[in-house]
Amino acid sequence: MKIVKVLNNNIAIASSDDGTGENIIVMGCGVAFQKKHGDAIDPDRIESVFTRHVPDLTRRLNELVAQIPEEFFEATQSIISNAKMQLGKQLDDNLYLTLTDHIHFTIERYRRGISIHNRLLFETKMLYREEFQVALEALDYLNQRFDVSLPEDEAAFIALHFVNAETASSMDQTLEVTKMVQQIISIIRHYFHIEIDPESLDYYRLMIHLKLFATRSISCEDAGEQLQDVQLFELVKQQYAQAYACVERIVAFIEKTYHHAVSQNEQLYLTIHIQRVYGNYPHER
Repeated sequence: MKIVKVLNNNIAIASSDDGTGENIIVMGCGVAFQKKHGDAIDPDRIESVFTRHVPDLTRRLNELVAQIPEEFFEATQSIISNAKMQLGKQLDDNLYLTLTDHIHFTIERYRRGISIHNRLLFETKMLYREEFQVALEALDYLNQRFDVSLPEDEAAFIALHFVNAETASSMDQTLEVTKMVQQIISIIRHYFHIEIDPESLDYYRLMIHLKLFATRSISCEDAGEQLQDVQLFELVKQQYAQAYACVERIVAFIEKTYHHAVSQNEQLYLTIHIQRVYGNYPHER
């Protein structure tokens, strides 16, 4: 494997050694240090290899390398390597670009005394527990490496980058899903006049269900879905009348705000999940 172009000490474009003649992107600590076009790459220094969308990734990496100090690429690579190990999941190659850009912007903003509150902090902690824990590790690492003191809000931003890279969805969609969950939880709280215990198992189940529900709603995956059990739906509506009334309010909100019709199947399971949470409160509305 030989170098085609050095981007910085840790990133290079190389010729593939599989006989195809295709270029690839290699990353690793010092993988391109004091190297030039045509030099061989030490395979022991390679930590990551990107083979998909190489021309586009190369163009965007060139742009970032021109704007962002090398230490931020190194920090991002360490964070992603740890995330892959801790989460046991494949992460989209674009994460190296988006997270490097985000971390650089975050550190620079912090040094200028600009703080941004993450309004989705609580929901991110609940919906994406594993990703958030890994993001907290990343936060500690960044605080030590760059001698800063970033708030917990920043861990939520990093966690959403992980989630986005896992699903290969856009960051806009990931944020939209989290925002919708936040809005639905707010409706439930105000409807029943309760503060839900965030540590309860039923609440965790509700949050997971809402994440899936929001994802389906935004992508319109359940459009035209037929009700699977009419008798069960009618029984649930009668026995869990308060929970279903809350669901009706949620449905009206989703239809008005997101222009998405919520199927009766979705209403059925949403009612059951809300009842599990509401039923634990000896509270008459």
